[in-house]
Amino acid sequence: MERLAIMGGTFDPVHMGHLRMAYAVQRQLDFDRVVFLPAYIPPHKQTRSDFASWQDRLAMVELAVHNYDDFVVSSLEFDRGGISYTYDTVNFMQELWPDAEIYLIIGEDSLTQLYTWYRVLDLLRLVYFVAAERPGYEGEVGVDRLTKAYGPWVAGKIIHAEVPETAISSTEIRQRLREGKPIRGMTPLAVEEYIYERGLYRAEP
Repeated sequence: MERLAIMGGTFDPVHMGHLRMAYAVQRQLDFDRVVFLPAYIPPHKQTRSDFASWQDRLAMVELAVHNYDDFVVSSLEFDRGGISYTYDTVNFMQELWPDAEIYLIIGEDSLTQLYTWYRVLDLLRLVYFVAAERPGYEGEVGVDRLTKAYGPWVAGKIIHAEVPETAISSTEIRQRLREGKPIRGMTPLAVEEYIYERGLYRAEP
């Protein structure tokens, strides 16, 4: 059975922290592939209006993973359109890969908000979550909240993984670009060049 790790996100833009997290998780848990899944309209970020277009975000992720043999990119959420609820996406993924075991990579900080996700109980029954450790967050707090709400079986659906500490965020990258500051080393070089060529986030060469 193929083991697939799904890494969803806005990727606005994709950066080295995303890649390091995916690489660390893939090596630790021996996944066959990591599938990067850019969101079309993230349900938790509908109030934002400064997204790069979905075409640009997809293109940047494709550039970022080009040199990783076990990383692939899916345009599933763009093809579907509408708000990108993880539960719906997982069902489509299972139709595409009926014999695969599916895991979802999330930041450990997201565990404390997992109970707010759309149909999270059904989602927990379908997949495993890989929680990538992040400094300053207590992942067990999120697990405790879930087990109290849904039962002790939930703890067995969450796997913790150690990842390199990376103080990079898409928000910081966008802010630096608006201020005319360099972002060298924060994204893959091909992504940086794409941002400047397209003038994304008001970046100027």
